[in-house]
Amino acid sequence: MRGRRMLLPAAATLLLAGLVAVALLPSGAPRPGPLVLALALGTPACCTAWLLAGLDGAARGILAGLAAIALNAAVAEVMLVCSMWSPRGGLVAVAAVSAGLMVPAWAIRAVRAKRKNSPETPLSDSVRMDDDDESWAFDG
Repeated sequence: MRGRRMLLPAAATLLLAGLVAVALLPSGAPRPGPLVLALALGTPACCTAWLLAGLDGAARGILAGLAAIALNAAVAEVMLVCSMWSPRGGLVAVAAVSAGLMVPAWAIRAVRAKRKNSPETPLSDSVRMDDDDESWAFDG
């Protein structure tokens, strides 16, 4: 089970590294279109899926795919509005936003792991509720 949980972060990191590598290729180097498209859509999808770990697999896959399309469209639109569009710049911007999605995912995982390793205190021991505490609210 541990290996399966580590598959998505490893895939997201690998896709992010591939996207950055493709973006940093020299301008004369041929860029295979399907590879660039797979990296540009797969990287934000994996990072978003990793962020949405609380959902079941189908919902996470659908939302991650839609988020990847929306993220690519938003990056392209912002770059076009700013008159800064370039294919290499678009790939770098998608990689930066995807890396930005990975940071909260790592933080959430760290908090969950810390919470899992800490001793739990039952709620009934830490807070005592008496019936008399709320009786004033019902006085006429």
